[in-house]
Amino acid sequence: MKKSNFTLIELLVVIGIIALLAAMLMPALSKAQEAARQADCVNQLKQIGLALKMYSNDMRGVYPNGLTSSGTLDENVHHNSPGLAHLWFDNYVETGKGFVCRSTKNTPADKYSTLAAGADTANGGSVKTERSSYLYYAGLAADDVTAENGLCRDKNTNHKNGGDVLFGDGHVEKFSVGKGSNWYDANFKFNMKGEESEDDNDKSFKIEDKNSLW
Repeated sequence: MKKSNFTLIELLVVIGIIALLAAMLMPALSKAQEAARQADCVNQLKQIGLALKMYSNDMRGVYPNGLTSSGTLDENVHHNSPGLAHLWFDNYVETGKGFVCRSTKNTPADKYSTLAAGADTANGGSVKTERSSYLYYAGLAADDVTAENGLCRDKNTNHKNGGDVLFGDGHVEKFSVGKGSNWYDANFKFNMKGEESEDDNDKSFKIEDKNSLW
């Protein structure tokens, strides 16, 4: 019996079918990868929350003020990367990897002074100089922030479909992009507008040193 071989046309049809199936599966695979990265991001924020809790327990109920850009302590409030670097400075974390979300292209800092000196933007766009994927509200007392007040969160564009927020009680919540609104504007910026409001739904409180990127 003669062995039949694929013709060129049949081979092209098979390749076309494989390419079509791959194109159909790629979006689902991409979504699954992003979901895994965001789940990892939630865990990292929980670890940051745990480090902040341990710090406040040791420091009579206050959260870290942050470091100067040269990596030293002073009395001023330094939000975001310099604030998170304070946790590393005092050995509540051992590496800078936990401050970088896998959905971003940020490079972890090799030491706390590098993290403190890193630039920060609300959208996380300065990839070469940003060493943290998160915004942190420094200089607060543990009694100030509750389960309704955000303490540390994703930068605005870390994820395609929203972001994660660490609240004052240690829980982390996911927020999705709404129609005509930004996820990071939800609930009066997670009740951290930094000013008192007449709206009963706004649980914000007056903050002397506002985080302009929040």
